[in-house]
Amino acid sequence: MGHRFIDHTADVAADLDGRSPAELFVSGVQALTDTITALDAVRPLVTQPVTVQAPTIEDLLVDWLNELVYRFEVDNLLVATADLRVDQQDGRWRLSGTIGGERFEPARHPSRVQVKGATYHGLHVTGEHGTWTARVVFDI
Repeated sequence: MGHRFIDHTADVAADLDGRSPAELFVSGVQALTDTITALDAVRPLVTQPVTVQAPTIEDLLVDWLNELVYRFEVDNLLVATADLRVDQQDGRWRLSGTIGGERFEPARHPSRVQVKGATYHGLHVTGEHGTWTARVVFDI
């Protein structure tokens, strides 16, 4: 499970992977936080519940990452960990669980780039043979 940044002309792009949809979405958390600041500087001091629903897994990934961008913008919350469940119910995809993180502190969290949101540009999510992969582009 993890993420790897790839070259992109104007924004930040990352390839994500995991053994399940939930692990893939945790990789998305790591890529987003690692874009904003040093991921290893963020501690899971507070937890919050999360629930996101969408018609497709691609929509769910974008909505999920944009929910985390929203929480950063409104609450200054950087997310370090996530315990998630991702499944399909009644033709819709649903993510639920908890996130762990802490408030942004400029003295401890070096700013890298400001993420405006996750985009649909180049987005793809695939799952086969126990491996889930995705490419996501963050608008900066």
